[in-house]
Amino acid sequence: MMNEYRKRVKKILPGGVHYNFNIPWEESPLHFVKTKDSRVWDMDGKEYLDLYARFGSMILGHGEKEYLSELKALIDRALSVSHCDLDAEALELISRFVPCAEMVRFGVSGTEIVQNAIRLARAYTGKEKIVRFENHYHGNADNIMGGKTTKSSPLIPCEYKGDTKGTLGRGKDALTQGYLLPWNNPAALEQLLDEHHGEIATVITEPVCVNGGSVMPAEGYLQKMRELCSKYNVVLIFDEIITGFRMNLGGAQAEFGIIPDLTTLGKAIAGGGLPVSALAGKRAIMSLLTEKKVVHAGTFNGYPLGTAAVKATLEILSRNGGAVYKAMNGMALKMRTILEEEAEKVGLPLITQGPPSCGAYHCCEKVLSSPSEYTANIMMLDAALNSNLASNGILISSISRIYPNISLNDNDVEWFRERVGTALKETKSLYDELNWS
Repeated sequence: MMNEYRKRVKKILPGGVHYNFNIPWEESPLHFVKTKDSRVWDMDGKEYLDLYARFGSMILGHGEKEYLSELKALIDRALSVSHCDLDAEALELISRFVPCAEMVRFGVSGTEIVQNAIRLARAYTGKEKIVRFENHYHGNADNIMGGKTTKSSPLIPCEYKGDTKGTLGRGKDALTQGYLLPWNNPAALEQLLDEHHGEIATVITEPVCVNGGSVMPAEGYLQKMRELCSKYNVVLIFDEIITGFRMNLGGAQAEFGIIPDLTTLGKAIAGGGLPVSALAGKRAIMSLLTEKKVVHAGTFNGYPLGTAAVKATLEILSRNGGAVYKAMNGMALKMRTILEEEAEKVGLPLITQGPPSCGAYHCCEKVLSSPSEYTANIMMLDAALNSNLASNGILISSISRIYPNISLNDNDVEWFRERVGTALKETKSLYDELNWS
């Protein structure tokens, strides 16, 4: 049934998928008809453990009763108005938990909220250039996606063949709006800011590089970044679209004790059922919006249903001092241990790394210390394991990210244990065939 349905969809939907990167294989999307807790069922009736969680956004799991009840109640009384009577409650929860969130504005997508953060940084500093890092992802806008540096252009990124984030149609010179640096390299950042701080408005980073393989920041690296930005009047932006409300209630900035000037939030902020993003930051910068010196527009900014989803999600996650995070992370760590042990049994090189709530596996010998180490060979094997896990009833997000949710239980862990070995054996066969041993 599902194969025929895919063909029907593909006649009208480009590639048969709702999003795409420049990857050298064709995707075969699964179409789902039912969800419950940590499980989903496709059109053919096959059941899966969902550790994909819609790119990490479904932190509550599927069908959380309190969450759905609040959304249904809102639908019945105020579905579409410019401002609703849940605004203060939702905004206050974000401001309470996120250290830098003195003021907050809502958006819809991560891509647009990042661009608004950059606009604010430029307006506040009066400078133009962006500093970003290799293999970080901040949305699909022309000026901030993909590229690499070369010997002839050691700081300014350019297009290159094989870039999974490369694209035709990019605006001319869009990539030259900023500098591209290796991450976890404080010396490179310090040299750049020493020499070019007069033109640099902002440094934007994932505080944990989840999109580049769930690479943790080196000891002292974020602190050094904070110090340099403060020294040179550069706005520090933490892109916490993933880590915000997934690592913990305060995101990575609370975890590491490093306070950025601005933060972008998304995905898990609204429980995954609705698209909401947020720009949070220091009052001195956010006041440029109050004064209307900077424009931030959008028809669905702060739409009531999204605001209700934010309020419900943060109330659920914060209950009992955020105890659900401890339980969720415990389940995730159990599955990571199983994955490592079963990989060792079949002789497949495999490590796990990153926070339990947004970690990753990689088919290699050692933990990645830089996103630049996430090579094409590792990515190919990771993708193969991802596909083999799916065929055995376990869904993992792209780039091998494992996204747990608060509804996970011991039965889910056993489901994982019973099926992961077969997927690893299938991937080991490919590893041997490619002669990478």
